[in-house]
Amino acid sequence: MIAVGFDLDGTLIDSTDAIVTSFNHTFREFGVAPPPRDTIVGTISHTLEEQFRMISPFDPAQAARVYREHYVHTAPSTTLLLPGAADALENLSREGIRMGVATSKKRSSAEPILSYLGISKFFEACIGPEDVTHHKPHPEPLHALMNRMNVSVPANLVYIGDTPLDAKAALAAGAGFIGVTTGYATRTQLEASGAPTIVDSMAEASKYVLTNCLRRS
Repeated sequence: MIAVGFDLDGTLIDSTDAIVTSFNHTFREFGVAPPPRDTIVGTISHTLEEQFRMISPFDPAQAARVYREHYVHTAPSTTLLLPGAADALENLSREGIRMGVATSKKRSSAEPILSYLGISKFFEACIGPEDVTHHKPHPEPLHALMNRMNVSVPANLVYIGDTPLDAKAALAAGAGFIGVTTGYATRTQLEASGAPTIVDSMAEASKYVLTNCLRRS
């Protein structure tokens, strides 16, 4: 039977406000005016250090430390499950499908959010950037998730994500991929990344898994 992996931001959760607030806090701590919201949002899906390299003059490691000190305390209560995400996880779990997470968030940030939102019980594994050397779009996070979940055949993992980084990582790993338009990329961008299946909600994604992938072995 297949296993399903998930990205987090824009796929299962809406953490945009929490991310922007922590970026604004970090810029102010360094005495610099924050960039526009859209500039920050445009970097989401990259690792935090990569985001700071893209939009700030700060040392990425120092900035990331300031950001995480703020984010870990504020993010859980200001992060929302995307519509249909909880039901989708329930439906997949009910069918005995094993699930995990591969995210660009550090586990120290991701796991408290999963717990606060009441969905950590669905996941066997959570892979963050501290678990790999290369990040998405490199396939290493997906390989790490497969290893953690004892999925020996790459095609037996279906990864669900919202950005071209997710699509490219899954395809490079030999996994299946379902793109969702609920996050930070458009359908056109997902199509251009080679995503073979694109849906508009987590409800559609879970239905696709149950209808088309459940018997894969």
